[in-house]
Amino acid sequence: MWNTMQCIRRLMRIAGSWVSVLEKRILNKRGRTMEQGELHIFKSKKGKWIVELLFKTNGKKKRIPIRGGIVGDDSLNGKEVGFEREKGQVESLICEGKELIPKKKVSVGATNRHNNPGHSGTSKSSVSESAKHIENVKNPAKAPYNFVPLNDMVVESDSPPPFPFDTYHKGRYTGFIDLEIEAKTPVYIRDTMSAKDMERDAKDRDDKDNPDFFSPGGRIRIPGSSIRGMIRTLVEVVSFGKFGSFNDKKLYFRAVADMSSLNDAYKKVMVDEKNNHFPKIRAGLLEKRGPNSYRIYPSAVHEKTQIYRVNFNKNTKIVAGTDKLAIPEFDFKKIYFKAVEPKNHIHFTPRNKKISLKYALLKSISTKKDKHHPDTGYIVSSGGFGKKKHMHWVINNQSEGNSFNIISNDVVENYRDDQNRNKKADLLEKLKEVDGKIPCFYVTNDSGDILSFGHTGMFRLAYEKSIGEHIPQSLKEERKVDIAEAIFGNESKFAGRVFFEDAFLSEGQNNVLMAEAVPMILASPKPTTFQHYLNQPKNDIKKLHHYNSKGDIRGNKFYWHKSGQNWQQKNEKEIRDHHKQYTSIKPVKPETRFKGRIRFDNLSQIELGALLFSLELPEGCLHKIGMGKPLGLGSTKIKPVLYLSNRKERYEKLFFEWNNEIEASRESAGFKSSFEKYVLAGIKEPETLRLWDTPRLAELKTMLDYKKGMLLNTQKNTEYMGLPEFRTRRILPKPTSV
Repeated sequence: MWNTMQCIRRLMRIAGSWVSVLEKRILNKRGRTMEQGELHIFKSKKGKWIVELLFKTNGKKKRIPIRGGIVGDDSLNGKEVGFEREKGQVESLICEGKELIPKKKVSVGATNRHNNPGHSGTSKSSVSESAKHIENVKNPAKAPYNFVPLNDMVVESDSPPPFPFDTYHKGRYTGFIDLEIEAKTPVYIRDTMSAKDMERDAKDRDDKDNPDFFSPGGRIRIPGSSIRGMIRTLVEVVSFGKFGSFNDKKLYFRAVADMSSLNDAYKKVMVDEKNNHFPKIRAGLLEKRGPNSYRIYPSAVHEKTQIYRVNFNKNTKIVAGTDKLAIPEFDFKKIYFKAVEPKNHIHFTPRNKKISLKYALLKSISTKKDKHHPDTGYIVSSGGFGKKKHMHWVINNQSEGNSFNIISNDVVENYRDDQNRNKKADLLEKLKEVDGKIPCFYVTNDSGDILSFGHTGMFRLAYEKSIGEHIPQSLKEERKVDIAEAIFGNESKFAGRVFFEDAFLSEGQNNVLMAEAVPMILASPKPTTFQHYLNQPKNDIKKLHHYNSKGDIRGNKFYWHKSGQNWQQKNEKEIRDHHKQYTSIKPVKPETRFKGRIRFDNLSQIELGALLFSLELPEGCLHKIGMGKPLGLGSTKIKPVLYLSNRKERYEKLFFEWNNEIEASRESAGFKSSFEKYVLAGIKEPETLRLWDTPRLAELKTMLDYKKGMLLNTQKNTEYMGLPEFRTRRILPKPTSV
């Protein structure tokens, strides 16, 4: 049986290696593989030539504007090109063997690169201290998570993956690592759906319906994929590798009356502060033209504006000048009115400060056209009818001439990815409910391209920069192969050389599942909580870095260990009132034991050391796996036992039997030591220092420390904050400062 499985597995890896060899590549003059993309050349509405480079990175489409001698040469439109980037900017561009943009010569003092083979990146002295996270945070935030800082440089693999994959290589190690896994707190991984579940109508089926622990075929186990994901993340961090997979999208924000610097960024785009906050936004009608094709028809301009306001009664919600017209939240309606010019109106702030705001105020509207209401338009209601809200938005009907603005695919995809948007305010969903166009608001750049759009005049605005632009270029260069990628593989280049089997229940255990219960719902802050997710160099709330700033992300996110108690929602009324938001689960009990195995082929001494280093944590440190980590679920202790294949026979037999491995636990320390020395040399630290004692891994060790987590849990320092605390934009300190 094992011979058959091994043959299949090896043949799959052989196929993977041939795909890599046959993959089409574009090389630079030094023979190195370049990134690949496509040129997009076109004229704007104003007759200006636009040149863009379209390419994929981390599974997401990106575009970079190109400036230079190729502008206007539309014969290159659609051509495949090779390119190199430096700090996000295209430094070299090659098409059909011709250099369109020659590689720039960089002065020695410009980048201060390390000369060590296998190690690259900026040195410590070249990293701006102003971009680092503040050491002493005043009035700090608290959360069940924290971050391990980004590395300043990438330590590349000591040697490329060996080809072909279908044979053993000298100087490489093949074998397996047995894992003994013990749950220290409840652990939960959701089960797959049964055949009966699959037959149910898709509208009624919900993955949350099945509370069982992962147990295909009725056998409780931890899936190998879950163990693999957990260990890969640790290998990336401890080996100072590239930043792992991330969704390179633009986040959205709405900062009305925000106390931080974000308020200024929002107002700068949405209103003209020099003209009494007159709206800079535009209005129009949104239409869907195809599966992923949307356009906006601009509203007409009457009396020098597209946009008006109209009052409604805060108690009855009846719109001014009407008998009984009330507009529900996030709704709109076609109406008639008489256009008026914008004027200054006196308002008072919450602190009773008098301010002047400029806008066009309608005294009345009507659902029927008459001599008092000759103009056609739409009334739009926003959400959250609070005590202070007393106005709706009104826009003109579309202008004559049928002109329109196309919304780019990137803007549409970013809009779809905004997880914080109220579903009732989702314009793309609203278009599915109506036959035709719907009113909307939007902003454009100087060229007239739509940057963001939304349901009301103060809509959620896309940040100028994507998440990926807050990750240093040195930590995401695809042409570099770090230790984690060398071990686990790359979908487009080469296969991995580690294989994680499911971890089954150890023998002699019964009644390992807890009773079915409903876990609490925690309002987890998203990456939009920039005061947590981005480096903050200063305590000043007015100078916080956000996603329009130059600051980097904090790093890799980890969850603190907790007691694993009091995770159940015991308020039955709360569950009944919000039953669609809750789910039931059946975790395994603490002290439940599992046995798993990791098989590996042709790992170098450094690679095997990295794997063991990530499995065998320092005394008192635990791994975390599965769901419910913020609640304290998932803390596990892993004991690895190393087995190596017979070194003589593995060269003589292609399909070597797995049952001839020899326990090599005593050699584990040597592999880990070699790995530590290699990484320490790569990051310019002395060999006498322990890798766990480097400043960056000291933060990781703190996050993995079980007793530290228990202490902070007792002190209630790892709970989510309430809404009032979030409004003050408190900064999350480093793990070692909590």
